[in-house]
Amino acid sequence: MNTLPESNEQYGTKDYWNQRYAQESENGSFDWFKSYGEISDIIQDLIPDRSSKILMLGCGNSKLSEEMYDDGFRNIVNIDYSAVLIEQMQQRHSRDRPDMQWHEMDVRDVTFADDTFDVVIDKGTMDAMMTVKGDIWNPPQRVIDDCTREVREAIRYISRY
Repeated sequence: MNTLPESNEQYGTKDYWNQRYAQESENGSFDWFKSYGEISDIIQDLIPDRSSKILMLGCGNSKLSEEMYDDGFRNIVNIDYSAVLIEQMQQRHSRDRPDMQWHEMDVRDVTFADDTFDVVIDKGTMDAMMTVKGDIWNPPQRVIDDCTREVREAIRYISRY
């Protein structure tokens, strides 16, 4: 199966992700950047309290959440705007990781209350939003607006220490 889009701009569309996840195997996964094993020391240093409330933005089918959960981080909420993916992940993890939550939600319009989470992780969602054609040093206004909305949302629902 070819999961690559016809153009990089498709990485920023809900249709591409729904189609991709619908075509992938039931237990498929993909980590765009580093695996949890490669960054676990950093995560453990930055999040010393394993009971911290963690929000994964644009979780995709990365193994990051499940590997963090298996390493003791049990309070993880995952969001992604692909309904196909969220349904797959709920089914995949409901038995072995019952405390982990999965919600269909757009990172630019999150419905959680203010100060709900201690930690917010975006492993690659903003990168996907930045795939619109244009000058990377002077991105189109749509990219600026989308990324600004994501950051404003993250600031709104992260707890203040």
